Amino acid sequence: MNRTLKEELVFSTMMTIGMATIMLSYNIVLIFGFHTETIILIIKQFVPIFLIAFAVEQLIVSHNVHKLHKIIVSPTDPKFKHILVMVLLMVTGMCLMMTLITTLINVGTENHFLEHYISSVIKNYPMALLAQLAVVGPLVRYLHLKIFTKSKLVF
Repeated sequence: MNRTLKEELVFSTMMTIGMATIMLSYNIVLIFGFHTETIILIIKQFVPIFLIAFAVEQLIVSHNVHKLHKIIVSPTDPKFKHILVMVLLMVTGMCLMMTLITTLINVGTENHFLEHYISSVIKNYPMALLAQLAVVGPLVRYLHLKIFTKSKLVF
């Protein structure tokens, strides 16, 4: 799908807001349980996590995913296949990178880093994929179409 830079940035921003919200909430609830303080912690951590996720998506993951996508999918493949492959690649790239960054922030390089990282990827990947396929992806695509589809008026 050809998009302008503005459309790409709006799409990426909406997708990052949705995924950062769900994944941040999921991880904080896993660690601390669900109560009033959890909600406050999610709100406090949202902006830094959003900024990190947006930067990672824009500067590292997106470029590499688009390269891989062109190798895996041909232009004649159905649109659904294009979307599904893109989702799988983006979720994989973002999950691996964001889990790496948050593990480094929260655990550091000591204290069984690799064990924590692998454990976190195993916990996060299914949730990220489900959130992307069932909630955030469809919602963002719908909103994006509503925002950027030009209405065809017949006079």
